Amino acid sequence: MLVEAANTEVTPEMTPPNADSIGDSLSHLKQIAPGGFAIGLHVRFAAPKLMFNCYPAEWITSYARQGLLMSDPTVRWAMSSEGVLRWSDVDPGDDPRRVMPQAAEYGLRYGVTLSMASGARSFGGLAHTERPFEDAEIETMRAELARLHALTRDIDELDPATRARLAKLSIAVVTL
Repeated sequence: MLVEAANTEVTPEMTPPNADSIGDSLSHLKQIAPGGFAIGLHVRFAAPKLMFNCYPAEWITSYARQGLLMSDPTVRWAMSSEGVLRWSDVDPGDDPRRVMPQAAEYGLRYGVTLSMASGARSFGGLAHTERPFEDAEIETMRAELARLHALTRDIDELDPATRARLAKLSIAVVTL
C-alpha cells in the first residue's frame, strides 16, 4: 500500500541547526524505527550533503560491498517520487538483485521509504524488526524527516563546533 504524502510544509522559522536538535530528531527516529534507518538529506546529483545510517553494521557492509545503492528499488523510487512507500509494496520484478530479501536476512523485514523535495530532495529508509509501521508512526517519521530537512537546509553554514559534534555522532558532513 502506497501512503500518499500529507502536506508537510517546511518553513524557515524552524529551529536553527545545531547538533542537539538534529540529534533529538535522530533519537526520536531510532525509537520509532528500532531496525535502524538510512537518511540522505539535500541530495543533489545522487549524493547527499548529510547521510545518517544506523542500520546493522553487517548489512551496511554487505550493501556497500555489493554496490547495491543504485539497484535498491526503494532508493530508485525515492529519487523519482515523493511520499511514502511501504517496503511490502515493492514489486519483486523491480528488485532483480534481490535487495529486499537480502535486507530481510539482516532483520530488516518491515519498513518504509520516505521521500520529499523542497529545493533539494531528502529521503530515508526506516526499518522495524517486528512488525509493519502504523500510519501514525509513518506520519511522525515524515514530520521528523521534514524537520531534519529544514534544520540542515543551510548545512554549509554550520559552525566548526557543530560540525565536530556531528562528526562524533559518526555523521559525515559533506559540502559540495
